[in-house]
Amino acid sequence: MKYIATISGGKDSVTMVDLLLKNDYPVDYIVFNDTKLEFKMMYDYIDKLNEYFKNRYNKEIIKTEPDIEFKDLILRDRTRGERKGKTKGFLSPEMPFCDFRKYSKINPLQKWLKKNNIKDYILYIGFTKDEIARADNFRKNNPNTIFPLIEYFNMSELDCKKYLIEQEMENPLYRYFSRTGCKFCHYQSEQDWYHIWKYFNKDWQELKELEKKVMRSNADNKYIFSNFKNTDDMEKLFIQKEKQGSLFDFSDEPIKDCFCKI
Repeated sequence: MKYIATISGGKDSVTMVDLLLKNDYPVDYIVFNDTKLEFKMMYDYIDKLNEYFKNRYNKEIIKTEPDIEFKDLILRDRTRGERKGKTKGFLSPEMPFCDFRKYSKINPLQKWLKKNNIKDYILYIGFTKDEIARADNFRKNNPNTIFPLIEYFNMSELDCKKYLIEQEMENPLYRYFSRTGCKFCHYQSEQDWYHIWKYFNKDWQELKELEKKVMRSNADNKYIFSNFKNTDDMEKLFIQKEKQGSLFDFSDEPIKDCFCKI
């Protein structure tokens, strides 16, 4: 039996891994499923964590790679079905689930398990006691999972945040975002998009260039934002909101949660 801890770089999974190692729970592998769609700040943080885990616990973070990168997925032409020949286009906020997660997290993990001939394993996942219903629902299709923050440590998301601050291990992305995940996540909140525009201009410009390519294609969906807004529309909204001063307000609730912790 192998024990595998998944780490996304978010506060919950990082707290989970550190507590597992600190308390001598069995951990054979720590796996970061790299979407290739993370902020540079996230990659720098994962590298620091890797050095910390190596020096303190003699454990390294293993990275998987996506089957297909995000930009290639959305610009890929469909090869079958009624929409054969049409470009896939952006993933829509109205979609019930994130199609990219399958290519960037689920499939790469399964391929890594197969490559290393790991058949019997337990997967540690960083759901907190705030998410017991989600954990129970997830386990229905994944019986070989353990949720240490619920079952061993009885920790909430706020507990995890406090723990990392006390340990001086907090991800600097939390200075800008309430949650971590793909930088172009179509489920993220309006406030998160605003922070990308304001503080991560290089990434925002990357999105604008990607949008131009999608707009020139015969894609099914050309809009990554809700209500058929494009980046120009969002920029006008952001500028307008900033001019309102004290009235400036965005929703910080994500449209959906795409299980980014895994």
